Amino acid sequence: MNANRIIDMIVRRLMRRLVSKGVNKGFDLASRTGEPGQGAANPKANRKMQQAGKNQKRTMRQAQRMSRQARKFMKF
Repeated sequence: MNANRIIDMIVRRLMRRLVSKGVNKGFDLASRTGEPGQGAANPKANRKMQQAGKNQKRTMRQAQRMSRQARKFMKF
């Protein structure tokens, strides 16, 4: 293996980690839309919004795991 290929592998791995952390952070921020302190009038609506955000985050993380597994399976 030459040095260029090794550097490409390292950069690819770092970028994958950074992008996945950024996506997770974005979903965390998006799921906090109904937290106290934002002035929502209805606390039940607040809870529903929080639960919907958590479900969306859970679904997105599951999709990420599935795509990683599919990539491993599809490697030639």
